[in-house]
Amino acid sequence: MTASTPTTRILAIAHKEFLHVRRDAVLPRMIVLLPVVLLLLFGYALNTNVKNIRLGVVDLSRDRVSSRILSNYAAENRFQLIAQPSHEAALQAARAGQVRAILEIPAGALGAARQQQPVPYTLFVDGSDPTFAAQVRAASAAATQDTMAALGAVRAATGTLSMPVNPTLETLYNPGNRSAVYMVPGLSGLILTLICVMLTALAIVRERETGTIEALIATTVKPAEVILGKLLPYFAFGALDAALVLTIGHFLFGVPLAGSLWLLMLAALLFVLGNLGLGILISTVAGTQTQAMFATIAIIVPSIFLSGFLLPLEGLNRFFSSLSALVPLRYYLQAVRGIMLRGTGFSDLQTAFIGLGLFAVVTLTLASLRFKKTL
Repeated sequence: MTASTPTTRILAIAHKEFLHVRRDAVLPRMIVLLPVVLLLLFGYALNTNVKNIRLGVVDLSRDRVSSRILSNYAAENRFQLIAQPSHEAALQAARAGQVRAILEIPAGALGAARQQQPVPYTLFVDGSDPTFAAQVRAASAAATQDTMAALGAVRAATGTLSMPVNPTLETLYNPGNRSAVYMVPGLSGLILTLICVMLTALAIVRERETGTIEALIATTVKPAEVILGKLLPYFAFGALDAALVLTIGHFLFGVPLAGSLWLLMLAALLFVLGNLGLGILISTVAGTQTQAMFATIAIIVPSIFLSGFLLPLEGLNRFFSSLSALVPLRYYLQAVRGIMLRGTGFSDLQTAFIGLGLFAVVTLTLASLRFKKTL
C-alpha cells in the first residue's frame, strides 16, 4: 500500500476539482468563452476618441467670419452642429442633455475683424464628464487654429481682416473639473448592480442547493408569495444602499444635488427593482453559486463599458452605440447624473425613466415566470 504524502493528497483534491468542473454543464464553457468574448467585444468597442459631439450653436453675428468659424468646427468631423435660437435656449438644451457643448458667437464678428480686433466667441463645455470635456476643448483648439489660419490668409489677400480670434472657454456643471463629481454617481450604479444582482442570485441558488425552497413550496406557501418574500428584504437592502451611497457622495465627495431628491430616489428604486428581478432570473438559470457568479460578472463587465460609466458614449461606434441602448445602467447614469449635476427635470429624463421602468417590469415578469417553472 502506497503511503500518503502531502503532495499526493493535494493532487488528489485538485484532480477531484478538475472532474467537478468538467462535469458541470455550464462552467467549462464560461471559463473559456467569457474572457474571449469580452476581449473581442471591448477590443472593438473601446475608443477614447469621442465623435458626434452635439454642439449647440448660437450665432448672433451671422456674417462671413462667424460662418468661417462654424465651418471649421464642422470640418473637424467630431462636432454635430445644432442651431440654437438664444443663449437661454442653448443652456436649457445642455441641461436636458440634448447638447454637450455650446458655441456662442456674439454680434459684430466681422466688424471686429475689420477694426483689427480679435474676434471673440465663447465655448461652454459640459464638465460633468472631465475626460469628455478635455476632448471637446482639444477639438475646439484645432478648429480655432484652422480659423486663425483662414482669417490670416484672407487678411494677407485683402488687407481687410485681422488674424487673431479670441475664444473664451467656460465649464458648465463642474467648473473645478473634479473627477469625483463624474465618478461617484457612476459608482453608485455599479455598487447597486453588484449588491442587488449578485446577492439575490447567490442567495436563491444556495437555498435551492440546500433544498430550503423546495421545503417552502411543500407547505401552503404559493410561488408568488415566495418571490415577494425573497424580494422584500433585498429591496430594503438595495434602497438603504442607494441612500447611503448617494448621501456619502454628496456630503463626503461634494457631489452636488442640483435637482429633485425625490426624482433621484425614484430612479434609484426603479434600478434596484430591475436588478433584483435580474438576480432572480439568473438564479433560475444557474445551477450552482459559481455559475450565478460568472453570469453576474458577464452582465456587469459589459455594462461598465457600454453605459458611459468610464468612457463617453460618443466614443462608441454605431453598432455598440445601438447595443448600449439595451444596458440598464446607461439609463440610470443618465438620470442620476442629470438630476445631481445639471438639475434636469422629469420631462427631459423621460427616456431614462422609461428605460428603467421597462427594465424593472421585464426582469420581474420573466423572473416570476421562470421561477415558477423551476420549482
